[in-house]
Amino acid sequence: MRWSILVAAAALAVLLGTAASDEGKGQYKLGGAFIGNNGAGNIWSGLHIPLDPAGRTAVLRVNLSTPGSSGVVQLLTAFGADTLTEFVGEEAMTGLDTAKYGTIAYANKQGNPPQRCAIWVMNGTLKFTGPDTIVVDYTVDIYPAALDADSDGFPDPGTVPALSVPGQEYARRVPMP
Repeated sequence: MRWSILVAAAALAVLLGTAASDEGKGQYKLGGAFIGNNGAGNIWSGLHIPLDPAGRTAVLRVNLSTPGSSGVVQLLTAFGADTLTEFVGEEAMTGLDTAKYGTIAYANKQGNPPQRCAIWVMNGTLKFTGPDTIVVDYTVDIYPAALDADSDGFPDPGTVPALSVPGQEYARRVPMP
């Protein structure tokens, strides 16, 4: 009985020590809806759907709500497209306040059926600057659709993008009422 009380007390001390060691570290979790912009008229919405209870990984969907801004129309036109699908992908926490992500979207020419003109692959990082704000750094690599010879929806291995566009965006969580 005496040993079990001693073991229980030691376990409790370790548990409390572990809980206290996390205090003040600011571990952020992936999840929620964000509205973002680049300060030049490009506005987008992002939906982060957690894949695990700890919020360390998530599904990511990004939709441009003002695709006519920031040269997007010029990029679509350069590849013979007139529409851009949502970006879809995943993200994972890499630190207490940072995450990396990868998404893909398709530039299409309207028609029946639509014609795929280019594949847009966006990779980057996000940094929480507060519980409801993030800064997103990214690069969008644009591949002509012809570089998907096996028609799996991804650029073929070893192909080089026709264009790489770096950027930085700022976003704020859409609050619950």
